[in-house]
Amino acid sequence: MYKVLIVEDTLAIREEIYDILFLEGYEVFQAENGLIGFKLALKEQPDLIVSDILMPELNGFEMFEKLQTNNKTVSIPLIFLSAKAEKEDIRIGMNLGAEDYLTKPTNVDDLLNAVKNKIKKKLIIDQNIIAKTGALSEILQNQRIELDNYSHLISHELKSSLRNISDLLTWSQEDWDETNNFQDSTINFQLMEDRIEKMDLLLAKLEQYNNIMSATFKNKLVNSNTMVTQIINETHKPSAVTIKIKNELPTLFVDGNMVEKVFKILIGNALNHIDKKTGLIEIACEITQKDYIFSIADNGIGIHEKYHKKIFNMFEAIESTKSAGIGLSMVKKIIFHYNGKVYVKSIPNVETIFYFNLPISAVSLKKNRTN
Repeated sequence: MYKVLIVEDTLAIREEIYDILFLEGYEVFQAENGLIGFKLALKEQPDLIVSDILMPELNGFEMFEKLQTNNKTVSIPLIFLSAKAEKEDIRIGMNLGAEDYLTKPTNVDDLLNAVKNKIKKKLIIDQNIIAKTGALSEILQNQRIELDNYSHLISHELKSSLRNISDLLTWSQEDWDETNNFQDSTINFQLMEDRIEKMDLLLAKLEQYNNIMSATFKNKLVNSNTMVTQIINETHKPSAVTIKIKNELPTLFVDGNMVEKVFKILIGNALNHIDKKTGLIEIACEITQKDYIFSIADNGIGIHEKYHKKIFNMFEAIESTKSAGIGLSMVKKIIFHYNGKVYVKSIPNVETIFYFNLPISAVSLKKNRTN
């Protein structure tokens, strides 16, 4: 049940409007002047206020200005009533931001139509606010998770590598003390070099990841078929592995460097996990009414279902190899910028298919020109 507050100093008019709205199913409150009206608005939070202009204590304009300066009442629409159908009254009311203006005596149909339309408009605005608040909350939550992952990553990987290097240096010193030469420490030095290389790669990847921000995306028309063809031609692979485009890939209005990074990571990931004598990687795109759905399939070792979500998490993806383990997190971050999603389907030892969708509305040139 929607709430309507009537602020009118003439009792007969106030009760007439009350009866009309009450019979239409509204919950109606009454106030005989602007001061009482303001206090009732704070308490009841009505969906609409119907107010006279000329009243004691606070007139309609003064009450409306107070409502506009209060966070609890600023979004409540207001319809002014006045016995004067003068342009000056209308001009003042509209300049203040009033939603509508009716003259007294009020026509019943005009009143009901105005009330219905203003409440409907408020509901649409409220729904948009809720949707935007929800979207903002999701963004903030993702950023918090990202920050937590980033902190864990630095703490876990860099500290672990530094600790290992410290141990290796200690062992090398012990070897020197025992043998008076470093020949027996060659393996230790190689391990230290590997650890330093891994830290360097990690820091470079973290910098790349951190640089994926909305402000850095520069969209232009990109032929994804040409892009992927070039990536395939430049990719170093065993002769037994074939990488091919299954069907024609679309032209997109996107940041070419960012999308190229997505394909390079996913193709490279597929290549690194092929264990068959004859390897195959296929890139394809299905076009629906709403999305471009890209897929990168390989016949490699596959991924167990319990890891399908974890692999896109930066911290969970870290492994004890030279790989920094941030690639799939970067893919997720780039695709998320275009309101898309990335996911994986896999049958261990049979095939793995990475999918990502790009909403057509987010990557079309026409849409971006109208923004």
